[in-house]
Amino acid sequence: MINITWGRFLLSFIVGYFVTSLLNWGAAVLILNPIVTPMFDGFMRPADNFGGAEVVKMTFGFMAPVFVSTLFIAMINKPAHWFARSIFVGVVISIAAFYGVYSFISGWGDVLWVPLMITATCDLITLTGGLLVVGYIQDYK
Repeated sequence: MINITWGRFLLSFIVGYFVTSLLNWGAAVLILNPIVTPMFDGFMRPADNFGGAEVVKMTFGFMAPVFVSTLFIAMINKPAHWFARSIFVGVVISIAAFYGVYSFISGWGDVLWVPLMITATCDLITLTGGLLVVGYIQDYK
């Protein structure tokens, strides 16, 4: 199943999620909120209508691709180097989880495609950045 101990897997997931989440928060504050949110034209929830339930949904929603990615990094053997494996998994998961889903939302709903693709790119970068930490922890000797 996985090529590392369950303890190392759990440690890599927790630390990787923490790093990924912080990177994603930083991208939201610096790029998405000031630049992309106005492009969504009312799609985004206003700050005064943002409570605990929404934070929990976002936390677990972003935790899913980090968990699946952490599992894939622990399961696959190729690419052999942890750095390349982390980037490979980050790109593959991002294509499916972010670009695919956001394109579907754009086609199904009344949401512009461009801001969703900017958001997907930020998610790809932050996920892959966190997965580099995951890969390093999983490979650390």
